[in-house]
Amino acid sequence: MDFTYLRLNSDLKILVSGGAGFIGSNLCQALLANGNHVRCLDNFATGKKANIEPFLGLESFEFMEGDIRELEVCQQACSGMDFVLHQAALGSVPRSIKDPITSNEVNVNGFLNMLVASRDQQIRRFIYAASSSTYGDSKELPKVEEHIGKPLSPYAITKYVN
Repeated sequence: MDFTYLRLNSDLKILVSGGAGFIGSNLCQALLANGNHVRCLDNFATGKKANIEPFLGLESFEFMEGDIRELEVCQQACSGMDFVLHQAALGSVPRSIKDPITSNEVNVNGFLNMLVASRDQQIRRFIYAASSSTYGDSKELPKVEEHIGKPLSPYAITKYVN
């Protein structure tokens, strides 16, 4: 992923959905270090408050607890932002097999809510974190987006749909 634009331009307002997760919190840290204003949206389903605690007192950091399955939450989170880095998802192949309905609601419906909110709030750029799971049973290396195999789990299907 090329973040050159984000590195060269500070003072951007950036929403990181799933910002309390491992990848999201590291993105928050890097974006804050570059002088950007960061809003983190998370519901702590898989993210951890400890991941964002170092940022909670910063003037350039906002935390918003909420669920991407709620369109109004997504609208509020996107309001006033320039960019969205969409990291929020319900990961885990075993979880998706045990509870495919919740995985679909979060990963597909939540993704759609974030897209709609980004459109409505006139977000300049929406960056989505997919997963290597989308390549399914493809043996081809290196992986190429145009050559997708059969998905191997409900989680993989949700990421592929997006």
